[in-house]
Amino acid sequence: MTLSKQTILLGIDEAKITAIQSDENSGSDPTYEATGYNVPGIQKIGLAPSYTEKGLKGDEKILDYYINLDFIQWEFHSAKISLDVLAILEGGSITPSGTTPNQVNTYSVSTSSAPKYFKIEGKTNYSAGEVGDFHFILYKCKANSVQVEFSTQDYAIVSASGIAIPTANGKIKNYIINETATAIS
Repeated sequence: MTLSKQTILLGIDEAKITAIQSDENSGSDPTYEATGYNVPGIQKIGLAPSYTEKGLKGDEKILDYYINLDFIQWEFHSAKISLDVLAILEGGSITPSGTTPNQVNTYSVSTSSAPKYFKIEGKTNYSAGEVGDFHFILYKCKANSVQVEFSTQDYAIVSASGIAIPTANGKIKNYIINETATAIS
């Protein structure tokens, strides 16, 4: 039986971000750091393409219409704070200190901190039994907003948004339907 090209999806089960080491060769994919970090407590991820559009008018009508994908706007919400994820999103640094039982991890952001480029991959496991799982990948992202919202008598929520731009070889996004569930790389 041929693998379906459509499926019902429910929820988001996992997301991981991995910082880019290099994206300089137009003939190959970017290289990423060896360690990717789980976005813990992922609640939702939104993806919205942004296009350049230009209409050519003549003879009192539209003769042609140009449209080109510029970038993809993304956003996510997470129910847990990960200092490793924040360090990629905002460019801050983590300094561990102390020994048990007085260990401390301090996350610092300064005026010289800069967001890093990264890949984000998400996964949905529930697909009504039709397929193994569904993955999406944005290959070169940068955050332009990171918020940690603290609220009286409620859990803190981390939200981030930004853009995904083309890599040197032109890749922006993949949607992948797997017949057998596959781990995020």
